[in-house]
Amino acid sequence: MPSGKTAVRIRDVVVPFALVLCALSPARAAGQQAAAPASAPERPLATYESRYAEVMGLAGDPSRIGEVTNLILTRDVARFTLKSGKMYLLTPVGGRTVAAVFRGEGVLSFSPPGAIEQNRLARFEQTKSLEAPFTDLVLLFADTTLVELQRSLTFAPRQIPGEVRARARESLEYLSDDDSRTVDPDLMSAFLNGDTTDLFYAHIRRSGGEPLMFMIDPDEFESVSLLHKVSARGWGKQGEVVCQFPARGRVRTTLITGERTRQAGVQRYAIEVSLPPTGIGELGFSAAARLEIVADTAVGPWVAFRLFEKLKVDSARWEGGAAATVFRGKESPLVWVRLDAPIKPGDVRVLTAYYHGDLIDRYGDFFYVNPTVAWYPASLEARTLSKFDLTFSTSTSYGLASVGELVDSAVTGRTVRSHWVTQGRIRNASFNLGLFRNYEVREPDIPPVTVMISEEAHKKLAREMVQQRKMRETVGADVSKSLRFFQSVYGPTSVKHFYATESPDNEGLAFPGMVSLSWVTFQNTSDQGDDELFRAHEVAHQWWGIGVDYETYHDRWLSEGFANFSGLWYMQTVRHDNSKYFGMLHRWRDDILARKDEPGPISLGHRVQAFKEERNDYQTIVYEKGAWVVHMLRILMLDLKTMNEDRFTETMQDFYRKFEGRRASTEDFRRVVERHTGADMGWFFNQWVYSTAIPTYHVSYRTTRSDDGQFLVKLRVVQQNVPED
Repeated sequence: MPSGKTAVRIRDVVVPFALVLCALSPARAAGQQAAAPASAPERPLATYESRYAEVMGLAGDPSRIGEVTNLILTRDVARFTLKSGKMYLLTPVGGRTVAAVFRGEGVLSFSPPGAIEQNRLARFEQTKSLEAPFTDLVLLFADTTLVELQRSLTFAPRQIPGEVRARARESLEYLSDDDSRTVDPDLMSAFLNGDTTDLFYAHIRRSGGEPLMFMIDPDEFESVSLLHKVSARGWGKQGEVVCQFPARGRVRTTLITGERTRQAGVQRYAIEVSLPPTGIGELGFSAAARLEIVADTAVGPWVAFRLFEKLKVDSARWEGGAAATVFRGKESPLVWVRLDAPIKPGDVRVLTAYYHGDLIDRYGDFFYVNPTVAWYPASLEARTLSKFDLTFSTSTSYGLASVGELVDSAVTGRTVRSHWVTQGRIRNASFNLGLFRNYEVREPDIPPVTVMISEEAHKKLAREMVQQRKMRETVGADVSKSLRFFQSVYGPTSVKHFYATESPDNEGLAFPGMVSLSWVTFQNTSDQGDDELFRAHEVAHQWWGIGVDYETYHDRWLSEGFANFSGLWYMQTVRHDNSKYFGMLHRWRDDILARKDEPGPISLGHRVQAFKEERNDYQTIVYEKGAWVVHMLRILMLDLKTMNEDRFTETMQDFYRKFEGRRASTEDFRRVVERHTGADMGWFFNQWVYSTAIPTYHVSYRTTRSDDGQFLVKLRVVQQNVPED
């Protein structure tokens, strides 16, 4: 889910941009391999602090100012026309010129490909092809920009106005945070490592409008993007993505398993966690995490990992005991590690990091382990798959559940030590802990279920609010019954033991073999079916989102929309409640119609949620409309003579069986649907997943009786509010 705290972009936290900056030499820009003199010494690796100071200190170089007349820079679908003004090259970073400022009169021309991105641009800019005049342009580059400027302009010493430094600093406000000494990780890795890449970034100060940011970042699969300014949120400024798409000619391959195309990953974790009572009713947290670092493409030697900003790194050591060089800014979301050399495909570096901090919050008798934060050093791509070997030591007063299988548990005095291991690679690991009382459900044909509830907290809440009876049994029934139902309609799950844990949060989250459920669903059950759907939704993620993962953010409805529909289907079929099934659909329909054509199609994923709006468009479009799409497919496949829905059930089983343990796209699902319908379903997916139009129908009819006693009925149907096709 989006987090507004920082301007640094980390995948799946929707913050705008990543950038790598360094300049090409003229020889390299011309396609030649520049050879260093044999006697030239190797350049020493930079420290993080020195590179950070150079980046934040970017200013005009008084010896290199050029007069500009009708200079054009073209990058993919963007064209920068610099009509007249001055170009100021900025001070070097790591000995290389990586930035410039233009001041004068210019125009950005930007025409995104495809109707989806064109409509997205029109939503924010009221045009499908943008022509944006500007007065100032800050360029940060790693491509041929410097060569192009040197070829077209004559640079000479001139006086530098103070606005040049101000413009450079202004652009960096969207890429960095001074308090934590954090710079966008892709940008900083290039500064630290001296990388040469194809990245290009432009900060555009418009005439009479909010600034725009354009970038090309080949470290992202969708490398071309246009962003605009939004107000500060928390600390740091942010730019919101208006358009984002792959560069011309770029095709997704099986090697690209997420949104990013280049980063350090971790193939296996072994983490020892200590959770001791602190003596004031709180819980401490410390850990030793052993990481097996790998990469699909060459990266480093400096590499970045995500880590919750409240955790402090004490030390880190390589396998064999040598100390590792690590940098962590104050409350930065990133940890930087310097490898002994760049890591290439097939290489493995083993690092053990020791850290501690304020991870677990307490609210009365509830303990809260935020399941969305990186409590261990994690890859920049949040959906990288890893194996986990987790050991927890805590007081016998608390109950704990984790991802993986519980392979061992032992009590020594007042400390319990439990060992959990995942059998395969998973996207992320989590655990939950509290003053839990366990409720066990053992039924044939489903995994054992343990419901973990904070009973003492609910006893106190009962004094202030209405509370349902048999909370454990009520929640346990929906969890176990939905597990059984989903196994029957989708296929068997590989989960050996299922944990349903309580959290003092208003949302739920699912992990392999474990769900975190809001305290609210234990406290009471809604008459309209919201709680039954909520519990079943989280259980359904064992099939959709975990069993079958989605390929990119465009396909996230295959997780959330499918899980939402699954909750509906469970209510109707197992709870035998048609009124709740259709009542929920009608409520969602009202939500969808209220936002028709505005947020964008389902395929935009998290991008349908505009930062400046209070409405939860992501919930409405991806969850609710996504569920409606599956419902409509169910009805389309229904045998209206017999009301048999075997075709739909077989479609879902086929899809799950084919992609279990893999990532699937919307087009993968479409192909499975077409196999079972025997028809081209492109029209359906184009209208409901990739488009936003929803028709309004007006129907009238006239009936006349013929002489032979039969009736002639003439109908007139008028369709409005949608395109001709």
